[in-house]
Amino acid sequence: MTSQNHALSSERVHERCFWAQGIAQGLELYGKSVRDLPSDLRQHCKLTDLSQTHVSQSDMNRLWNAAAKLSQDECFGLRMGRHYQSNTLSLLGLAAASSETLGDAIQRLIRFMPVFSSQVQLYSVEDDQYLTLYFQPRGNPHPLHMEAVMSQCNKIWEGLGIGKASLMLESRLTSEHERNRDLCETLLGSRVRLGAKRMSFRLNRGLLRTSLPSADAFLRKRLDASLEDMLSDLPNLDFAEQVKQRIRVLVSEREVSEELVATPFNMSPRHLRRKLSETRTTYEKLLDEVRMELAIRLIKEGKLNLGRIAFELGFLDPSSFTRAFRRWTGMSPTSFRSQANQTAIPS
Repeated sequence: MTSQNHALSSERVHERCFWAQGIAQGLELYGKSVRDLPSDLRQHCKLTDLSQTHVSQSDMNRLWNAAAKLSQDECFGLRMGRHYQSNTLSLLGLAAASSETLGDAIQRLIRFMPVFSSQVQLYSVEDDQYLTLYFQPRGNPHPLHMEAVMSQCNKIWEGLGIGKASLMLESRLTSEHERNRDLCETLLGSRVRLGAKRMSFRLNRGLLRTSLPSADAFLRKRLDASLEDMLSDLPNLDFAEQVKQRIRVLVSEREVSEELVATPFNMSPRHLRRKLSETRTTYEKLLDEVRMELAIRLIKEGKLNLGRIAFELGFLDPSSFTRAFRRWTGMSPTSFRSQANQTAIPS
């Protein structure tokens, strides 16, 4: 698994601490423990009530990388997701099982996914035969985290009482687990397609109207109310993404300022700062993220020299750009371009 997620992770995105605790429990399958993790990350894995605590995406990525190294298992995420059961997953599974139909259960899972993982968003696409449920990353979560979420969601289908085999037609993973294909199919309980562009489940659309034997209107109403309350307590990351998109436009026009960013939202810069603070970020952090993302993309494209890229991104001089790029990636723009060119050359 790549460590590039460290440079690209979003400090704005925070994850529930039970994921860190799940990683620690998953390591026990390999004879490892919390003591084997980096000392500054162990606080996230303590066997105490951390239900009100969150972990930054960068620390979560470091935890997943540490787990991959300790376990030496490319399928650690899938295996952890299969064996670990959090209270939040139990609640989400109960809400799905209390739904009237399978289609309702899937929509309930899509609706309340942010309560379960703030790093993954679900959406569905239907055609005549299939419903495809896509797992969309938020920020830059570790690939193992994405696979663990898929594996956990897969357990929900098993609790619906309609026979998972007829529902699950295919699981699609972005990773190349070819030598572990059989294990992946065992853990996910379905045929697996590897190297896909997006992670997803392909489900049998013909079953969406199937009534669930565990449907419970009394329970469903109360679970929905509780989950809605939990959703309302989450930061509005969508607003931050809208602001980022506005910054992208202004950076491309080489005319970016806090005032110009705030204008389309009918806000003063002061109000903008207050709204962004609710999502655990600032205008400066979002501008920095946009510049980082554009810098990496432009260098990989190889169409502009580094001085021109610095100018396009609004840096006063190339040295300022170089310092910022080292902070983002741990290497100079020149070294990054050289590494990107080597990766692009077929062996």
